[in-house]
Amino acid sequence: MTRVLVVDDALVMRRSVEKMLRSDYEVVLADDGEAGWDVLNRDDRIKMLITDIQMPRLDGYGLICRVRADNNARIRDLPIITITGAEDDETKARAYACGSTDFITKPFNQKLLQARVDAYLRLKQAGLTQANAATAADEVDPVTRLGGLGHFIKAGQQQFARAQQAKQDLAAAALDIDEYDHHQRQHGKAAGDALLAWFSGMLTTAAGKNATLARVGEAEFAMIIPALDRAPALELCEQLRMRAAAEPFKHGGASLPISVSIGLVTLNEDAPETFDKLLALVEQRLSQARSEGGDRVSVTILSDIMPEPEEVVLTGVDETPRDDAAALPLAEVEELAAE
Repeated sequence: MTRVLVVDDALVMRRSVEKMLRSDYEVVLADDGEAGWDVLNRDDRIKMLITDIQMPRLDGYGLICRVRADNNARIRDLPIITITGAEDDETKARAYACGSTDFITKPFNQKLLQARVDAYLRLKQAGLTQANAATAADEVDPVTRLGGLGHFIKAGQQQFARAQQAKQDLAAAALDIDEYDHHQRQHGKAAGDALLAWFSGMLTTAAGKNATLARVGEAEFAMIIPALDRAPALELCEQLRMRAAAEPFKHGGASLPISVSIGLVTLNEDAPETFDKLLALVEQRLSQARSEGGDRVSVTILSDIMPEPEEVVLTGVDETPRDDAAALPLAEVEELAAE
């Protein structure tokens, strides 16, 4: 089973997240950022990090910064989901700026957490066998009528290879509906599904027949268009962003203001060596757009403007050695607690 690290100083929260994920993932627990950092360096099977913000010794911000500045790509490129009870924009912006892939506000439900973990692990690992890839490629999302992640990866890999061989450009983007969770909580699942279908139609019309489109997360979409360079790709993304903002979504008498965050990568401009690196860069730029408040297109990430991220100074870090109890699987934590 894929191994996920959960870092939170509250035992109740660690146990709750473990319970939500244990049917599909092996969950490892740590009770603060330092313990989590120890696990990441010792356990090369960790494929995702889920972390709280407010913790003793090393908080979530410091842990995320360490991960993103690490020289080891296994650690540096981990998908990171931040979970916190804070709902203010400053907390979200700081988490995204540090390099968080996504942000979930407590309390959250099992379905939401599982959807986020599934989506980001698939993007990270592209861990599909040939048989699974063929099956996934044939699947159609019933809400948006778009293909899913398997479809996007299979088609994207082919288009990436063709573009490299023909020395042509290629544009890829990740698009996320801002505050989707809030809209769904306020107006219900039916409204949330209708919003996804509405945006999917807008995206399909704007992108054109040559685009490969997919729904890859709860409210995240992916797009890849061959033979499209930076300037027209940026113009297309800006038009999508402005159109979404200009046309409030209406459902059941409610009119919802909508904005979209977009991360954009083009092959010739950014020169990713592989399709996996292209996907990782797209996700990082989407995170940057979110960190800047959403409703924008990002073609940069922090490392683009901070050439030496390893020099980030982490304050308030206690380097005192500790034992491994905080990083034990849940069963062992409970045994220790019972002693």
